[in-house]
Amino acid sequence: MKKTLMGICLIFSIAGCASSNKKYNSQADQYHLAMHFNNLGAKYVNKDMIDEAIVQFKRALVIKPDLAEARNNLGVAYCRQRMFDDAIAEFKLAIKSNPDYSKAHDNLGFAYRNKKMFHEAIAAHNLALKINPHDSEAKRNLELAKEEKEIYEKTRAYQIANKGIAPGTIAGYNQYTRGFLDEAIISFKKVLAEDPTDMMASCYLGHVYALKGMLGEAICLYKDILARDPSNVLIRLHLGEAYLGKGLCDEAIVEYENILKTNPHNARALYKLGEAYTEKGSLDKAIVVYNKAIESNPNFLEAYDKLGAVYFQEGFYDDAISSWRKLLELNPASAKTHFNLGVAYASKNMIEDAIAEFKKTINTNPANVDARYNLAYAYEEKGMIDEAVAEYKKALDINSGGQGRNTGETLNEQEESGKVIVTFDKQDS
Repeated sequence: MKKTLMGICLIFSIAGCASSNKKYNSQADQYHLAMHFNNLGAKYVNKDMIDEAIVQFKRALVIKPDLAEARNNLGVAYCRQRMFDDAIAEFKLAIKSNPDYSKAHDNLGFAYRNKKMFHEAIAAHNLALKINPHDSEAKRNLELAKEEKEIYEKTRAYQIANKGIAPGTIAGYNQYTRGFLDEAIISFKKVLAEDPTDMMASCYLGHVYALKGMLGEAICLYKDILARDPSNVLIRLHLGEAYLGKGLCDEAIVEYENILKTNPHNARALYKLGEAYTEKGSLDKAIVVYNKAIESNPNFLEAYDKLGAVYFQEGFYDDAISSWRKLLELNPASAKTHFNLGVAYASKNMIEDAIAEFKKTINTNPANVDARYNLAYAYEEKGMIDEAVAEYKKALDINSGGQGRNTGETLNEQEESGKVIVTFDKQDS
């Protein structure tokens, strides 16, 4: 399933943790103590201890009610618990404290989207992008909001034309949005037992199956929907994704090509077709369709990333470097892309450029062990032995501290330090 991202802001106080006996009278003292609780809450989020995180964010807000970062983080925690009304209230308070807080606007859009308030969601994401035009997460969230609005309106129109929405579908939908997937399956199946043609129940049951990894069942439902509505592009995209999840690359390719027959500039279908060709090992074809996806949407961050990876796999290092440099123009803070560039430069024996990129990776993500090992090796190649030894030691310290290895293979692991990234599955599309 597609993923969408929400950010928790983690800011380290210069003063550190003070004695519990100290009185916090000055505004600076209050700010530092509030940020201490905020940061502690963010660490609990990293461990998926959401109830504990909420307690810490609330402690921060008792001390400093206008702390926008804690308001935003509390809203994200509420989203994790699917308490979207409470989340919306917190995001609005964060924005009231800091109207230019782009991530709070973006997160507000996410919460609106989960309440099917698509007009409000699109407006919030657009405002986030107006404040920060380079926010790749907000761009993707805006795209998802538009996609979900389209299918929601289409399925509602279908149901209205067929005497409204079945009560069981409403119950199943509520269970689905709250994460009670087994209960949702039972509700949707009851609806379909009474009316096998219920389009909305079929769509959502397919999505629930896909979320639970029951891809064979999802495929059957999606195929049945397409037999009745062959023009449903979003369902065809979901069908292709389910095929890919089962390793059925040829079947996925057929679905994406069917979309492109009538809409040759559909960037998402081109991108997914590139993924299918890559999975199949047809890298030349993948390169062609990834480039077409970028032509259709020059701001398509994921397409630049995957195109660079395919170029690199083929040994076309100059082309890989070009793709990743274009990606950095759109998303300069991407630690993953700096890391990939460093590896590409190293592969061309451009050691000084590689060192520069590995340093940028570490500046953004100091715990990236692979970046430190690669930087150490690059230093060694340059004869900078002291620097190499220092980096090797830092990498070993990180590993021995239990932080694990960060391979640079996923965007979430490479995001900027000072921000905890909370990932949500795309819902209700």
